[in-house]
Amino acid sequence: MTNDPKSPDPKPAAAPSDLADALANSLKAIDDDYTEEMRELRALFEEARREAAKDEPNGQKLKALLHDANEMVQTFAGLDPVWQGVQRVARLFGFL
Repeated sequence: MTNDPKSPDPKPAAAPSDLADALANSLKAIDDDYTEEMRELRALFEEARREAAKDEPNGQKLKALLHDANEMVQTFAGLDPVWQGVQRVARLFGFL
């Protein structure tokens, strides 16, 4: 790398507190929009938020938790229309 003054500075990394805030916002959104359907995802977000809020968060643990959450979100997104149909039928029969 050169010290060219015209080169743009690399994008600064997000602070762990930014991640903790984003995870807290995600938890609130889950609590506002879903309850039972997403409790496992919420638990992952909560664990990741606690880890990110530490003075020295474990980057490997955060990466693993966020990877798992990403996989769950992709699964939920694909199943959401199916799940909504199941909920409608379950309500029709008084199960929900």
